[in-house]
Amino acid sequence: MRRGVPSLSSLQAFEAAARHESFSKAALELSQTHGAICKKVNELEAQLGVALFERVRQRLVLSQAGAEYARRIRVHLDQIRRDTQELVNRRNEVQIQLAVGVTFAAQWLIPRLPAFYADNPDLRLHIMGRDQPTFFDNFSFDAAIYFSQSPWPGMPGHQLLSNGALLAVATPALAGGGLTVAEIAALPWIHTRDLPRAWQSWSETASVRPVEHTAENRHFDMFIMAINATLSGLGVALLPRILIERELHAGTLVQVHPQTVANSETLYYAFPEQKRGWEPLRRFESWLSEEVAAF
Repeated sequence: MRRGVPSLSSLQAFEAAARHESFSKAALELSQTHGAICKKVNELEAQLGVALFERVRQRLVLSQAGAEYARRIRVHLDQIRRDTQELVNRRNEVQIQLAVGVTFAAQWLIPRLPAFYADNPDLRLHIMGRDQPTFFDNFSFDAAIYFSQSPWPGMPGHQLLSNGALLAVATPALAGGGLTVAEIAALPWIHTRDLPRAWQSWSETASVRPVEHTAENRHFDMFIMAINATLSGLGVALLPRILIERELHAGTLVQVHPQTVANSETLYYAFPEQKRGWEPLRRFESWLSEEVAAF
């Protein structure tokens, strides 16, 4: 027993013997001899200074201490088995390092991953949240999904979604059955860093003359912040439909006015040149394109 820890083989022998209450059955399960199991259990009892079994009318019966010890040891042996199986399974897995905008990952990509993993059990995505274009500059990734007004130069890839509309949305409690332009103007407007002119464009393209907004403006850096601010009833926001489809479907956000405005940013997919033709990435790209097309 090294540093107070018995050998794994003796613990396995004891656990099997305890479960079967038989050295013979434990030997059969572990492909060992009856004598080997007896020796390991006897050595374990000697090391611990505790009787783990009692012999009652030629039957092997766990002592009270042995029963409690077996229960505890079984938990740890089961964990070792699970950890070992997970390691073996991972040996055949391929990990894709995916850089992606935080909100797009949380709101659109991650909810779809169960279907991806079901069809691609040998692939795993390591999703790295990126909310600023400069965070992509080190190219320490296999692929990237990002919103931008133009594609990155010098990187293969393609456009995933364009001409996405920005919807004016709010909570049902705030919007009721819909709002007029004047009513929208009287409410706080929620702004996002990446679309600083969105509300101005919406006002200019509304079906009535442009409005003068007199209520408070509320600014947030990330779309996920703006979404949660809107869900909290802090005001009306202009948000891409692709980022709020779940909320619209659930009815936690509603479109408050039919007028939309074009999104100045396009969703792109890109990858470093050296990853061109990598089969796992091509499979992910194919799945991603199909999901966006279905959306």
